[in-house]
Amino acid sequence: MANGLDDLLGDAKKKGSEIWTNIKSAGKDKLKSGIQNLNDALPDIEKAGFILVRLDVDIALMPRLFARFKQEHLISKEERERILLKTKKNKFLNFILIGLFKAADLKNEISIDNINLEEIELEIGLTPSAKLIFRREERLSLMERKVEAIDQP
Repeated sequence: MANGLDDLLGDAKKKGSEIWTNIKSAGKDKLKSGIQNLNDALPDIEKAGFILVRLDVDIALMPRLFARFKQEHLISKEERERILLKTKKNKFLNFILIGLFKAADLKNEISIDNINLEEIELEIGLTPSAKLIFRREERLSLMERKVEAIDQP
C-alpha cells in the first residue's frame, strides 16, 4: 500500500510540475506578445495625442503590463472617432485608446487643489484597468531640490 501511495504522490508531483512549466511558458509568451503589441501600437497611440513614458512588467503567475502615458496634445472628437474606427479590428490597440480617451476626459471632471493629471496608467492583464496619476509638479520639484541639497557635501 505504501508503494502505491508513493507512486500516486510521485505521479501527482510530476503532473503538477508539468502544469507549472506550461503556465510559466504561457505567461512568458503572453508577456512577450503584450510588449510587442504595445510596441506596434505606439505610432497610433502617438497620433491620438499620447506618449508612452514608462512601462512596468509584472512577472507573476498572471503577468501584467503597466503602461504609463502622458497626454501630449488634444485631438478633436471627430479625429478620435476616426482613429477608433480605423483601429477597431485591433482589439489590443482599441482597448488602449478607449482607456486613454476615457481617462483624459475624466480629468475635466476631477479637481484636486490645483493638482494636474500628469499620467494615465493602463494595466494590461487578465483584468484591465486604468489609473489616473495626479501630481503637484512644483511641490515635487521643490522636494527634489531639497533632497539634492541634503545630498551635497
